[in-house]
Order: sequence, then structure tokens, then C-alpha cells
Amino acid sequence: MTTDAVLDIRPAVLEPAAGRTPAPRRTARILVVDGEGIVRFGLRQLFASDPHLAVIGEAATPRDALVVADRCPPDLVILDVDLGRGGAAGVELARMLLERHRGVRILVLTGCRDREIMLSAVRLGVHGYVRKGADTNDILRAVHTLLRGESVFDSGGHSASVSPDVPRDDRPPARAFGSAMLTERENQVLRLLAMGMSNREIGRTLVISEATVKFHVRNLRDKLDVRRRTEIVYTATRQGMV
Repeated sequence: MTTDAVLDIRPAVLEPAAGRTPAPRRTARILVVDGEGIVRFGLRQLFASDPHLAVIGEAATPRDALVVADRCPPDLVILDVDLGRGGAAGVELARMLLERHRGVRILVLTGCRDREIMLSAVRLGVHGYVRKGADTNDILRAVHTLLRGESVFDSGGHSASVSPDVPRDDRPPARAFGSAMLTERENQVLRLLAMGMSNREIGRTLVISEATVKFHVRNLRDKLDVRRRTEIVYTATRQGMV
């Protein structure tokens, strides 16, 4: 195990507005899981500058990650799915973390470009992914977005904040974007459209029929006020939805 010391985490205090009593804010516990020591070190240094984040541990293997998480349950796990066995080890670790620690958020930070691996992680219910090489400000922004209960999925070089993809608790199932209110399923379909997937591929990924996918695509066209399928992703991107 890379780190077996659990940090002493104390509440951070926000600067109060004039005349107001200081409000305590709980420090979020973060577990970093990556096979590269330099990446773990860099993330620890990055989060050290934020008083509302605390790295409680780091691990290079799934086994070590589970030991740290079981000892001190994290609020957020930053995970590189490329931990061996062609990415299967990282995906399996994500599944075990989600099953064993209800409420944990998982941000995949990876250089993996295997679409099947990433789709497996999305289907499991990870809450976002950002590509390695992203700007440090983007990584920090993604972390705080996930901790607010939202999701972040990198789409070709920029990260888009969207509503939670797989409902795992009692969060609202839809989120407004301008005049459009997208349902949970419509957000899922939109993200997969942005990845260039066909209706058949989307159906297989979400385990729904192709006819149901077409229904959601039609709803997306109506809500975004576009006529063609190809305009959906373009319009959604302009509105900051993907």
C-alpha cells in the first residue's frame, strides 16, 4: 500500500460575510487510485491548495484501494481505470467501491481511450471522467462538481457538467438548461450521442430498445428546438450541456 496513514480531517471554515456567524464546511475526503506514483503525487499537491479537500490516502492497486476505503470511507475516489487486465481491474474496482460504499462519488481520471472500457464504467454508474492531461483547474472544477452531486464527462477536450447519470439516491431526476428540461434518460442518450454512437449502440449500452432510443432522440430535438439529429449535439455543446 502506498499510504496507510489516515489524515486528521477537521472542518474548514468559510470566510463569513460582514455581520454573519462563520459557517463550518465539512472537508471532503478523497482517495486517489493510480498506478503511476508521479500522478498520485501531483494530485495530492493539487488538492493540498484547496482547504475543502483532503486526500485521506492513495493506492496503486485495487486491493490497496479497498483497504484504504474500508478503513476511512471517502467522499470521492479519483480512479484511473487502467490498473491492469486491459482496464478490467479498474472497472471492477469501481463496481466494488460503489457497492461497498453507498454515496461515494467516482471520478475517472485516465488516459485510457478504449471506448468499451469507458462505456463499462459509465454503465456501472461512475459519476464522471476527465482525460489525463486536462488543465489542473478543470480537474479541480470537476472534483467540486461531483461533490455537489452533479456529473462531469469529458467530451473531446472539454468537460461538460450534466445531471447525475444513474440515479443511486434521491437526487432530482432532471435538470434545466435554458428553456429545456432534460430527464435522466435524455441526459444519458445525449452523452452517448456526443460520443458518436448510433441508436442501436445507445440501446445496447442503456439496455433499452432502439425504438425507445428514437423516442428520446425525438424529445431531444423538440426540447432543443432543432430539426435534425446531427444538430442535437451541436446545439447542446453551444449551450454547455456536453
